Amino acid sequence: MLGMLASIGLVRYAYSPLVPAMIDQDWLSSSQVGYLGTVNFVGNFIGAFLCAWFSRRFSGGVVCRVALLVGFISVGLSAIDFGPWWLAGCRFMAGLTAAGGMILTPALVAQGIADKQRGKLISIVFAGSGLGVIILSLTLPSIAGEDPTIGWLYTAGLTLVCLVIAWPGLKTRSEQFTAAEEASSHTVYRGRLILLGITYLFAAAAIVPHSLYLAAYIHEVLKQPLSFSMMVYAIYGAGIMLGGPVMGGLVSRFLGRYVTLILCMAVGLIAVLMILLTHGVWMAVASGFVLGLAQMGYASIVTHRVLMLAGPLGHIKWWGRLTIIFNISMASSAFAMGYMIHIGLGYQAGFWMAAGCFGAAMIFAFMVTIPKGINSRS
Repeated sequence: MLGMLASIGLVRYAYSPLVPAMIDQDWLSSSQVGYLGTVNFVGNFIGAFLCAWFSRRFSGGVVCRVALLVGFISVGLSAIDFGPWWLAGCRFMAGLTAAGGMILTPALVAQGIADKQRGKLISIVFAGSGLGVIILSLTLPSIAGEDPTIGWLYTAGLTLVCLVIAWPGLKTRSEQFTAAEEASSHTVYRGRLILLGITYLFAAAAIVPHSLYLAAYIHEVLKQPLSFSMMVYAIYGAGIMLGGPVMGGLVSRFLGRYVTLILCMAVGLIAVLMILLTHGVWMAVASGFVLGLAQMGYASIVTHRVLMLAGPLGHIKWWGRLTIIFNISMASSAFAMGYMIHIGLGYQAGFWMAAGCFGAAMIFAFMVTIPKGINSRS
């Protein structure tokens, strides 16, 4: 949980609550926020490649530790205002970290664990990212005020604490795969994995407006104070924290993961429509919570789906591929939204884009079935 908290909740999501302050302090323009988001997601994309490559040559635990260390350095360097290009380089480094954390932390947790327990553990691990967003969003305004430099340094301090505590547990154990798993010839269902990847691609594009621009939208469009706008990500983080255990755990236990994956996309669409069809501040804040539930719900289900369709030995390989797809989609979506703001279409255009992407994700989620005979509730 601490590994996911540091890599996703802090290193990746620290950028979003600090966006209003960086705009107000002239570190970035509104359109540059989207372009830097693109750089971050490109870093995720390359990081996923590097993660898969290094994991074949070194242990997953070593690669995960190095990724977290790079993330800590990137956050510390972000505190220096050397202009957008400098910050872009830091966000690129942060992207490398997020990929390592997203791919390797669930895989490290699932080592030597019985099939029936893996889904539950993965959903708990994903809750760590939401906890990081909550802690950061609630404490940033009082500690950093409107100073982005203090905000970045504070985030670096929290990341270091997580890194020190989590370090001993982030290791590859010799019993990662049992002899039975090594001997078994698990069928890799490539067609279903490709459909799952397409579903994940659209779902990734759909969360960009909320994950990058929710605080800026509330500050600039809904005219709320900077401190309030920074804290709205605590509500978003609560949704992220609960998304895995609630949607990926509790709901899927009753409805099955097939239905719950479709439901997650419908919940995400509802979150976007809460922005588009209303203009109230609290409705916008609540939409962040709803979007967080959908986001980590489908992320934990997709992770487990990959495990079922690719098998334990193919988990890191295929989960890495889907992480690459995820970040290509997020990079494209972030660039598109930054460009739409640049040409004067505003924030609403990005949210309409998100609604369309969630609709497409729902359609493809209907096609991702699990073959009979696999030991997993469908």
